[in-house]
Amino acid sequence: MKNKIIIGISCAIILILVITSAYIIFYLKKPTTTLYIDPQTIKGTMGQVFMVNISLSEVADLYGWQIKLEWNPQILELINVTEGNFLKRHGQTYFGQKINETGYLILDCTLIDNLPGASGSGTLAMVQFYVKESGNCILQLSNTTLVNSSEQTIQHMAKNGQFST
Repeated sequence: MKNKIIIGISCAIILILVITSAYIIFYLKKPTTTLYIDPQTIKGTMGQVFMVNISLSEVADLYGWQIKLEWNPQILELINVTEGNFLKRHGQTYFGQKINETGYLILDCTLIDNLPGASGSGTLAMVQFYVKESGNCILQLSNTTLVNSSEQTIQHMAKNGQFST
């Protein structure tokens, strides 16, 4: 009788460990797809022009994306934005941008053709700034959305950049 109780308790403990492990692996796993500013740390001087990329790593089936990039407009002035080649090399794209003079930019891009999405790593956009004043500011990615060819959201992490003079 004592052995049956010990075996029963052991089985229950093993079952709890298996369920907990499965939960951790499948539900708490952090996404491997990362959206990031490249380079992440930028050092500049007043009067300088520099460029950063908005890049993506380890994505599968990317069909479209939308990103808000924010910065301190007292320190940096946006000069130009161009589409990166990550989706463009996969097919025809629509690339849109909304620039706000108070220090943010909203970008979106989608494949036009009825194709599977792009997979891998690459550059989504290139952003050029002019350094107006000395100081530090974050190049913050917010409201980021990645979607696949089935119009489902792709889980991802976003890593901001840092500018300083």
